[in-house]
Amino acid sequence: MGRRDFLLGLSLVMLLLMTACTPLRPAPPLPPTPTIFQVTGSSDLAPVVDAAQRCLSRQHPSFHLLYTPTNTTTGLQLLDQGAADIALASWLPRGEAPPYHVQPLGPDGVALIAHPAVGVKELDLTRARQVFSGRYLRWSELGGADVPIRLVSREEGSGTRAAVEQLLMEGEPVALTAVIMPGARDVVDYVARHEGALGYVSVRVADARVRVLALDGLLPSQDAVEKGIYPLTRATYAVFTDRGWALRDIFSPRPCAEKHTPGAQ
Repeated sequence: MGRRDFLLGLSLVMLLLMTACTPLRPAPPLPPTPTIFQVTGSSDLAPVVDAAQRCLSRQHPSFHLLYTPTNTTTGLQLLDQGAADIALASWLPRGEAPPYHVQPLGPDGVALIAHPAVGVKELDLTRARQVFSGRYLRWSELGGADVPIRLVSREEGSGTRAAVEQLLMEGEPVALTAVIMPGARDVVDYVARHEGALGYVSVRVADARVRVLALDGLLPSQDAVEKGIYPLTRATYAVFTDRGWALRDIFSPRPCAEKHTPGAQ
């Protein structure tokens, strides 16, 4: 073996020894396993879910909400069937209390929304009831544009529909000519796209594409709703299973108001 081969072999041995003595870098930690909470119920309360998810993303990134908007009735049924952890509701069943945890979300105003070109900015309660019952057919009869009134209502089981039937209609049925929409944002989309359309949604869902009408001179402002002076004010709730109750502070009138640990007493 020549000197060159000897030095090459020695270098290789030294390299192997150095490699063996170098500590291995620890593997990066695995991300935490996501924890999924199934949320359903009133589509009018979708902004509540949006706020809750933003709060979770900041405080507990591994917690996620899977939201399926339905309506109050369907949401409570899914909770009963074990298919959801949290249901958002705009009314609670009467009689015996359900075996769930209930947390009020605060008052909510049901807004009457119209296409921006109807030419009417407000109605009194009596006239609004007459419009939804079908006694008025054109906006010009109300001092507005000469276009037909296209009524939009919600499906059976909707808590918002129940609130309108109770607070506005007082037992009088909505006209059979009303278009039925399956969700709050569907109502907003329809009213925004169809001339002469008039519907109702939570004020939380109404956007700049539609006109919110005043009722008895009052818009559903936060102040009017919180004071209970807006005519179509109703209560809203989050209903939890034992598992969902861990997020009770996230689903509250002021989510993320202070740092907390879900489930902490």
